Amino acid sequence: MMLRQWGRVVAIIGAAIFIAFSGAAQRKITPVKTDDKKPRQPVLHHYDKHGNRLETPVRFLTELDTVVKAKSGPTYPLLTNVTVGANFLDAILLAAGQKHASLDVWADMGLWNWLYPTVEAGIGFASNTPAGRNFSYKGLPSFYAKVGFNYNFIYKNKPDYQIYVGFRAGFSDFRFSATDLQAGSTYYDVNEGKPLENVHATSWYGQAVIGIKVKIYKRFSMGWSGRYGFLFKTRTSREGALPWFIPGYGTSPLSATYSLIFTI
Repeated sequence: MMLRQWGRVVAIIGAAIFIAFSGAAQRKITPVKTDDKKPRQPVLHHYDKHGNRLETPVRFLTELDTVVKAKSGPTYPLLTNVTVGANFLDAILLAAGQKHASLDVWADMGLWNWLYPTVEAGIGFASNTPAGRNFSYKGLPSFYAKVGFNYNFIYKNKPDYQIYVGFRAGFSDFRFSATDLQAGSTYYDVNEGKPLENVHATSWYGQAVIGIKVKIYKRFSMGWSGRYGFLFKTRTSREGALPWFIPGYGTSPLSATYSLIFTI
């Protein structure tokens, strides 16, 4: 009788163990989902950066600084644009009574909207009796050319707008005459009043440039520049006969331009 009861107990325990293991085997493990985009939560810190225990724990979030500093380099492609322009400031001044002019056309090529190599070519002429100079001057229409560059300070903005500085190297080949010379002239070293006729001259000069460009309509813009020139070398076919006016340079170191510009 005792054996029979113990047999029932063992059978019940065995059945219970079998059912438990069977349920565990059939139970599926559900993986924990993680969200990598979820913001990290602050952590409770018990020690400071020196390893000393804090009296009151501090909760804060420490992350590496992943902010990348903005680059200061250009944001436009290598060839940004090509523009052509016509400087007509002296044409306006001629209408206002000026007696000399340098009229030119020019073209530049934008590199990264940053650096603008530039070429200029034009015609200069003069016909005047300068006040206090004791001579009458006539410069035949003559060719001049310049090469240089502009550096655009606002190269991250649209190419339609520029603020720049630059440099030009210029060359002029021209002829001039100085007549009605008076003895004791402060410009030409003459005492007999003999005229200087058809004097051939060549001149090399440079110009420091500062200017702006603004868009006015579609592909058309306007540009203004101020220039300070300095002479490198001037040669003439007659000793002591220095030109009063140099095409492309003017009559003094200071000059300016006013251009209508078209973007190709």
